[in-house]
Amino acid sequence: MAEYVLFSPLGLSDPTRGLRDGAFIHICRFYRPKKVYLFMSKEICEFDEQDNRYEIYLKKLCEKLGFNCEVKKIKRPELVEVNDFDAFYSDFTVLIEQISNENPGYEVIVNLSSGTPQMKSALKIVSNLSSRPVIPLQVSSPAKKSNHEPPVNEKYDIELEWELNEDNIADNPENRCTIVKSENFNARIKREIIEKHIAVYDYKAALTVAKTIQDFVDPRMINLLMAGERRLALDTGIAEMFARRAGYDLLPIKDQNCSDKGKIVFEYILSLKIKLEKGELGDFVRAVSPVLTDMFELYLKNKCQIDIEEYLVKLNGNKTKKLSRRKLPPELLQVLDLAFASNGGYRDTEPCAANLCLLIAAKGEEKAASIAKKLRSFEEKARNIAAHEIVTVTEKWLKQKVGYNTSEIFKMLKDFLALTIPVPRDAWDSYERLNEEITRIPMLK
Repeated sequence: MAEYVLFSPLGLSDPTRGLRDGAFIHICRFYRPKKVYLFMSKEICEFDEQDNRYEIYLKKLCEKLGFNCEVKKIKRPELVEVNDFDAFYSDFTVLIEQISNENPGYEVIVNLSSGTPQMKSALKIVSNLSSRPVIPLQVSSPAKKSNHEPPVNEKYDIELEWELNEDNIADNPENRCTIVKSENFNARIKREIIEKHIAVYDYKAALTVAKTIQDFVDPRMINLLMAGERRLALDTGIAEMFARRAGYDLLPIKDQNCSDKGKIVFEYILSLKIKLEKGELGDFVRAVSPVLTDMFELYLKNKCQIDIEEYLVKLNGNKTKKLSRRKLPPELLQVLDLAFASNGGYRDTEPCAANLCLLIAAKGEEKAASIAKKLRSFEEKARNIAAHEIVTVTEKWLKQKVGYNTSEIFKMLKDFLALTIPVPRDAWDSYERLNEEITRIPMLK
């Protein structure tokens, strides 16, 4: 069962008017909040100090209906200009946030029917723009029209008003409270911002925005945004954990069909696709080399039964491993010696696209060797320049350097990987499917 706290400005119809509940008391009658925050202007402060009418009347109601309600008075004795909208807007914004923070687990009701018209308008707007969910309540007058009964003033007889209140006398008093149905504009605007970030694969930015309206965001969305952010960082284990929490199958390359390196190579190439989608051509070009080495190693192992790891050694205290002449089989060493004959033969170097491409040409299938040669040419003619010189990388510049544009280079990466590991047909669209899944999740009310 929901539990409530109430924020209510007070006006000249509180606690009662015309022998019926005022809005503040009427809400308490039907919602029985655990705590009420009563906002008082200078005039209301004076009435309160005169006879404590608001708290006393509420305590009588609590005794009659058998519930407890703590009273918090928010006094603004300096507030004389009660028709000044700006005087309330900032104050109400801070107060609603503060009340939400002070009462975790409680639903916050705001009374839109007490106080001046400017108070009511300000509170309605604050409710619509709040970063926290609130229940805006309106209380109609007993006659369902403007209240023509005389307003409350300093001459208020608490006991008499209590005894003659028709809402107290009736066995089943009419509930005049209505929840004002209105969308939270703040949440809606931020939802649109989140979707714009998702469209450009900026999950980190989307997550930052989502956390500012977390009470309106389905936990599945938070988990999937975290999954996307971690996936782009190639932290696939954590990414899968967040996706599982959301009941979503994230990664199309499965462990049972592929080695861990194969899954990482696929995810890395997919991250290169994101760079192209975002127009980051320079980053795309510079980021290709690492994946060429891993992908070529993977091809040699899967398709040629050549495990490069078996031929690596650490020399002279170096932290990096090098492809060793001493450990290489004679037929592979012969291929490398022939290719580097002008330099006196092959010398121990780290495995890279330059030397692995030669082994693929000698031991791999023709199609794989052809693609590997083109990718290696791209690395040599364009990537190395972009990585070591200050250049503006454009499609025109790339075409002039290597004869290919970025989409053609990306297709080569895809085609070579498909010769290396089984890649599902729709795997390359998995980020788009993730984005569609996130955007389908509705906001919480």
